Amino acid sequence: MATARGAAFLGSSGARARPPSQSGEHDIVVVGAPVGAAQTASMFLVGLPGAFALPLVLLFGGAGGDDRGRLVSLQAHCALPVRLIDDKDPILAGRINLAPADYHLLVEGNHFALSTEGPVKGARPSIDVLFQSVADTFGPRAVCVLLGRDEHAEGDGRAGAAKVRARGGLVIVENATTAAVGSRPSHDDPPLAAATMLHLSEIAPFVSTLGEMEAT
Repeated sequence: MATARGAAFLGSSGARARPPSQSGEHDIVVVGAPVGAAQTASMFLVGLPGAFALPLVLLFGGAGGDDRGRLVSLQAHCALPVRLIDDKDPILAGRINLAPADYHLLVEGNHFALSTEGPVKGARPSIDVLFQSVADTFGPRAVCVLLGRDEHAEGDGRAGAAKVRARGGLVIVENATTAAVGSRPSHDDPPLAAATMLHLSEIAPFVSTLGEMEAT
């Protein structure tokens, strides 16, 4: 996939660099949500502590429009600083790394890459592209979280989550009873059958315990 420079990086927070393959079970948490699930993502962020120790990446599938407005809205619900990702930025802990609109996001080693390749399942950015890239780079040390429900039957994020699971990573899926967007099926459909399925209110506390494990 060709890469291209994206939106400007917004500020510095003194975040901690965390290269792959340090001690602990996990190196990164990636969160994907449909573009219409911004409120769901905000509710998830409210539950994360300011001392969360893992790099966390948030991507809205198919997001377009105003990155800065989205960033400001998310920051109002989050103890961690929210920073927009630029091409070749290092993967850092101590912040929410927000994927920019209109670019696919990938991880390459210890940094991010942005791509102008065409939409995948009608979406750019694509949750599947990010999850698959994370699976290739981090394998069993990856955690992916799928919030909301996609209106399409194939569901952006399903194939990527399945690849993370196949590589030994942890997959967390929001229970369909609390997912407020679309109509994603909730039974007999991988990767859901192999995932840890939690209500929205349970996801942030569960993910927070993973960050606590890494900090000890």
